[in-house]
Amino acid sequence: MNTRRMAAALRALLPANKRGDAVYAWFHYLVAQGRLPGPKHSGRLNDYLYSMKVDGTLLDPLCQFVTDKEYAKYYVTAGVGERYVLKTFQILHGAAEIDRLQLTQFPCVVKPSHLSGQVQFLLEDDRTLNRSLMKDWLKRDHYRRSREQNYRYLSPKILVEEFFSGDERSIPRDYKFWCHEGSPRFVQVDSGRFVKHTRDLYDTSWKRLPYTLHYPAGEAAIPRPDRLEEMLDVAARLSAPFEFIRVDMYANSSEVKVGELTSCPGSARERIRPESGEYVLGRLLLGRD
Repeated sequence: MNTRRMAAALRALLPANKRGDAVYAWFHYLVAQGRLPGPKHSGRLNDYLYSMKVDGTLLDPLCQFVTDKEYAKYYVTAGVGERYVLKTFQILHGAAEIDRLQLTQFPCVVKPSHLSGQVQFLLEDDRTLNRSLMKDWLKRDHYRRSREQNYRYLSPKILVEEFFSGDERSIPRDYKFWCHEGSPRFVQVDSGRFVKHTRDLYDTSWKRLPYTLHYPAGEAAIPRPDRLEEMLDVAARLSAPFEFIRVDMYANSSEVKVGELTSCPGSARERIRPESGEYVLGRLLLGRD
């Protein structure tokens, strides 16, 4: 039986409770990382993320609240101000609303508030809008697939929101600030997500780090963002209530927007290369360098 089938079988057999979630997380970690998980403070970054995934941290009410992409906007507004929030045009709760949807503002973004990584970009009109996919989103349960407990009680819905980038045409870079106890520790930058996905890592002084996290690094260094200091301040303020959170942002030369807050990046399954980077990034996150 291949690992995909084994995962499906485990999802069907394991109860939806803390013990079942822990067994499923253990299996996925072993397959993805090629080793058993270590203790939370082993020094390895993914061991730290795995521990949070199984110790109940993700069931914290605030963690669940900000996982919902609609409610995260309220949290961002309260924490740093409405100017950092992507404007919501519509919220859809069922198939009938999807059928009746009439988009009038372009470019725009369509995405589920209860899932991870799913999105449609509509730049000029709605000819590429996939309503069948949107209906499928409403049926998906990210908790059941990943056993990330912060997704367990989210209600399925779809957001239509503003499109934000430097030129209002190209897909923007994602600037993702890994924060521990209210301090941004390092930055993950994702580029070309739907063409040729690359991922680069930088410290908070914008020194490039020689490691990869799941995706290859880009060939050229990424210019220091014009509004890096502002982004670091926003990340610090939004992350203050959490032991760990990743604050994901977009930026151009004049504005910064918060896309979402991520509690368990990659579900603790993304490999770091070379392996020494597990310890370097782990120490960096915990402020031990």
